[in-house]
Amino acid sequence: WLRDEKRTLVENAILLINKGIQLQVGGEYGIGGLFNPTSNQVTRDEIYRNWDNLPSFALEHILSLPNNQNLPILQAAIINKTPPHIIKGIISRFNEFVNTKDSLGQYPIDVAVNCRLSWDDGMKEIIQIFSSAQLSAAIYICAKHGVQWENGTRNVIEETGLSMLEREDEITGLYPFMLAATGGKYNYDLGSVFHMIERSSALSR
Repeated sequence: WLRDEKRTLVENAILLINKGIQLQVGGEYGIGGLFNPTSNQVTRDEIYRNWDNLPSFALEHILSLPNNQNLPILQAAIINKTPPHIIKGIISRFNEFVNTKDSLGQYPIDVAVNCRLSWDDGMKEIIQIFSSAQLSAAIYICAKHGVQWENGTRNVIEETGLSMLEREDEITGLYPFMLAATGGKYNYDLGSVFHMIERSSALSR
């Protein structure tokens, strides 16, 4: 009986969210009302508390539909400040969406930088998966997208080693500190530029 009831609830949730997407409830980042920022806190807390029991199952079906292949689900989760375990769960379950742009041309990493998503709350996973999808080293991804020094770039350098700072990006021919200084379309981080130059100088001495 419980399984039948849960199936019915999931099916109803799918219908409601999918209809909401068609009607653009909550705008681009509302995902059909799932992450509607106008919902009261009690409603949002209830959705997050029951995430693994209902919304995640509905979302899995919704994102498999042809018309929803490019939904900015990760951007929406980050912008609407969903709990870290949900953001990380979405990354784990739907990692292909780490490489999906929103209507402004922003990847999840761009939104994560703007919203200062912390390293431990999903930034680490976004950088790892996005760099793999882009066939680029993580340090170049951090530099190109303006990842803050204290919120990802330093961690990447500690994991990959200082020698990466002396290697040119194969696409641009620029060193990481140059990429960081140039910045991407949305972000750049002067702190990263300073620390990269400082550490690059130490290597060359």
